[in-house]
Amino acid sequence: MDNTKAKVAAMTMLRGDYFYLERWVEYYGRHLGRENLYVLSHGNDPEHRRIAEGCNVINLPYDATRYSFNQRRWQMLSLFTSGFTRYYNWVLCGDVDEIVAVDPAVSDSLQDYLMRFGETKAPRVITPFAIELVHNPGLEPEPLEGRNILDVRRIFRLNANYAKPCITRNKITFGPGGHFASEKEGYLDPDLYLFHLRFVDYQMTHDRLAVRKEQRHIQSGDLAEVDRKPTGWDTAWDSYLDLSRKTPVAETVDFPEFRKEMVEGRHPKNDGAFWMMGGGRSSDVYRLPERFAALF
Repeated sequence: MDNTKAKVAAMTMLRGDYFYLERWVEYYGRHLGRENLYVLSHGNDPEHRRIAEGCNVINLPYDATRYSFNQRRWQMLSLFTSGFTRYYNWVLCGDVDEIVAVDPAVSDSLQDYLMRFGETKAPRVITPFAIELVHNPGLEPEPLEGRNILDVRRIFRLNANYAKPCITRNKITFGPGGHFASEKEGYLDPDLYLFHLRFVDYQMTHDRLAVRKEQRHIQSGDLAEVDRKPTGWDTAWDSYLDLSRKTPVAETVDFPEFRKEMVEGRHPKNDGAFWMMGGGRSSDVYRLPERFAALF
């Protein structure tokens, strides 16, 4: 690692999503220091500044048209991320409902874990293994308020789509959503996990997806009115309801065959301009071991 640079920065962009920002700031502030967090506030929201006090808040004008919004957003995040690698050894960029953590059996410090690499063996980009939390109200009835998320929500499914190449030490270009990137060589870290929190609570999921559906309507038109294919946001509520009724089949984070499929199935997109992990989604759900409960 380069001792002329700071260690690790984390960056996200959001509109609203106060619950997720509170958890994001608390977690990454504890591990990296708030002075190394960058919050891009879409719409110059004073509540973002309040929650992210001590962080670097960058205000962006609100675009009500949402014209090519996701593409423009990730083009901008790519440029910010690439620029910050000139001053940080590692830059972590992701959505506000995503938390990257190291297995507590391996390390209690995300920063120390990332800085363990020597200069000659560090990968250019790190991809964590994806854990998509799914709230089953019948099995996990306790509210999130005042609790660590992983105290009361540990049911998950495997979803390779959220194994994002989100930690880099070099110039990078992300594809829309950050699911794929320009880096050809893939490194799936053995002990890092990306916890995707979109489905972490029944009522929050319902309310948030209703907002996203309206945004999708503004951006691309309603499915019943325009000729377009449904996206994951269009079908997310039905997907969540199906998953939320399932019972975990095992308590584990050990999935060697799934990891193998992800690595061996790594493939190019857009004629090789981007690369992403292979693999798919599990039909079953699982439960995180107890040791993860204190993470966040």
